[in-house]
Amino acid sequence: MSIQRLRHFIALAEEGNFARGAERCGIRQPPFSQSIARLERDCGATLFLRAAGGTKLTPAGEALLPEARITVSAFDRGSALARRTSQAGQPVRIGLVHAALWGVMPTLLALAHDEEIPVELIQMRSNEQLQALADGRLDLGVASPPFAMTARMRAIAFHGEEIVAAVPAAQAPAMGDTIALGEIADRLVMFPRQQGPALHEAILAMFAAQGLTPRIAQETPEMMTTLALVAAGIGAAFVPASVAQALPAVGVLYRRIADDVTVPAWPLSLVHMPLPATSPAGRLLAAWQRK
Repeated sequence: MSIQRLRHFIALAEEGNFARGAERCGIRQPPFSQSIARLERDCGATLFLRAAGGTKLTPAGEALLPEARITVSAFDRGSALARRTSQAGQPVRIGLVHAALWGVMPTLLALAHDEEIPVELIQMRSNEQLQALADGRLDLGVASPPFAMTARMRAIAFHGEEIVAAVPAAQAPAMGDTIALGEIADRLVMFPRQQGPALHEAILAMFAAQGLTPRIAQETPEMMTTLALVAAGIGAAFVPASVAQALPAVGVLYRRIADDVTVPAWPLSLVHMPLPATSPAGRLLAAWQRK
């Protein structure tokens, strides 16, 4: 059973059509069909039901699909690790979401400096990091849970940061050092729910606890875009406390929430696949766990 046949199997399972599966894999349909037939012989089971409208997985095919994905992902990641191990001086590639830039990354970068480990920072959304970790394009990731981890993936939760409100500076005369949720409920700039469903729901629950139904004026997944929209007066937003401390922005003021409500923390986790203990990424992870 070859990795290439498993790739063809995954393509056909996801495309549901021999022509599209072959095109996706960059080969002609006859050899693609032969590859699937050989895989079925190797497995001793029929993996697909063939029909004029396309293909459908049999129970045997459904059983094989998740294992095939794990196997191909592990092979790709192992190949990437082997290539990088043979190239001395390669930096540890760390993915991060915007919320990690000021609260988590200074500590992680200081540890890398102390261990004399070069690093490369790559901004990615959480789900993009998980895929990049699985296929070996990242060594470590700092992502916002909750997320669905793949096989063998591990996550270390950081202590969550309190969220604060970022408000347009033009509203400053009407504000003190804190702000009530009722003052900003009419216009919010929010990240999309799918980017962080648990935090999104916790923020809305704050308003509900005060009998308020907020109006979301605009959604954006990027922290810098969020602050630009706040500065433009589109609405208020919520950011981690470390952003408020480290990132002054023209036209934006930061205020703690005044209401007697449970203010959620902004969750972050250090995510990784199994790492060789002697590798630079493994040594950096061990240094983080010792601190």
